[in-house]
Amino acid sequence: MRVLPATLMLMLIVCSFSLAQEEAAQVQLAEPFMTEYSGEDATGDHVIGLWQFNQPDPTADASGNGHVLTLQGGEFVDEGRFGGGALRAFAGYPIVDEAHRVMTPNAPDLSPRGAFTVEMWINPDEELNADYPSAIIFDKKYIDDADYQLVLGRETSPSTRRLTMNLGFGTESVSWSSDPFSVEPGVWRHIAFVYDGDGTGSFFVDGSAAGSQTKTGYGSITPGNRPLYIGDRVGSLYHGFPGLIDQVRISGEALEFRPAGFALVSDRRVFVRMEDADPVRFAVTNRLREPLEGASVRVTLNGSPLLNQELPAIASGESAEVSVPLDTSMRPDDYTIAATVDIPGDVPFTSTERFDITIVPRETPNRMPVVMWGGAGTDEQKDWLQRIGFTHLIGLGCNYQAIWDANGPTAPGTPEQIASNRANLDDLLRRDMRVVASLSPGRWARGQEEYG
Repeated sequence: MRVLPATLMLMLIVCSFSLAQEEAAQVQLAEPFMTEYSGEDATGDHVIGLWQFNQPDPTADASGNGHVLTLQGGEFVDEGRFGGGALRAFAGYPIVDEAHRVMTPNAPDLSPRGAFTVEMWINPDEELNADYPSAIIFDKKYIDDADYQLVLGRETSPSTRRLTMNLGFGTESVSWSSDPFSVEPGVWRHIAFVYDGDGTGSFFVDGSAAGSQTKTGYGSITPGNRPLYIGDRVGSLYHGFPGLIDQVRISGEALEFRPAGFALVSDRRVFVRMEDADPVRFAVTNRLREPLEGASVRVTLNGSPLLNQELPAIASGESAEVSVPLDTSMRPDDYTIAATVDIPGDVPFTSTERFDITIVPRETPNRMPVVMWGGAGTDEQKDWLQRIGFTHLIGLGCNYQAIWDANGPTAPGTPEQIASNRANLDDLLRRDMRVVASLSPGRWARGQEEYG
């Protein structure tokens, strides 16, 4: 009988106990939206169109791609966000059903394939009040199932509205909506919508995350044949944005706007009541193009303070870790951790990101395991197993070939597989279920030429 080498025996150990961290991806730096775009930010390959409305030619496309504007009821003024020009649009229906906008003719690159970003600065007039309905800011779609349309919705509370991006996919149109945010007359706000080309749309307001949704089954938008209008809708009923618009940019990439952001480093989001849990760990990443200095972080749990501390200086693209103690004696429930970073400066910046955690009841003593000798790949399958009384199922396999090739300790799978395993462990713990690791290196070894 051939004795298996140490490398193969090690697979048992690695598969059982290793959930190695994923390799750190290169940090995507934030766009310098607080300044007027220039250089690569204005004319880089990723920029499809950039309109800054500056003299001597406010109709020019500063990207150099030739998407020249034509006034149609709007006007150019010298009251821009950065001291230069801006576009002033006006209210439409029900005040007056007339177009107030600028237009650039249809072109293939204005219908980006895959990921893209739309952004601009807006500053409403007094006419954007409780009596004024939704305002169309950016439209190449109209009623078609193609291209895109950015809408500032009706008031949800005084001076508070949501953004909606409507995207067309050929046979249907789908909407993504932001969180509510303040839209006050006379106040500039930077708004951005980022689409990853694979169903996830995210909003940012002044560099802070403002809502994100993922809709399965959607990829690139369908190109349309309409011109692009800024400040109003394609056609009647017209719903122009009453106010100033500046630095409108379309990019053919999913861009980042948060100067600093949080990532949950901890392996878990679900905990058992009264367990001795490790602190919840976050990585605070500096996405600025210069060092981050003097920043601080605040963390709350359902509004109650957990942590308030100064951050060390963080180089561009680097991260610092923050550990937050977790009291698992709280009653079983879903909780929200809100992590806020405060950045000082001439224009102070505050950004909050939220992470959901769950505390589940302790397992009842002397419970007999009921093991499903197989896995469950869908929520429906897990629901079914849970309903008929299973307490365990098979899971946590590993990539034997990768471990064999490493000839030593290594990650048991790809970063995607590891992340999926962690999410599955959390989900099953939330359901009061557990996982049995499936470790069968002998079966894999039989398929290898040396040991077959």
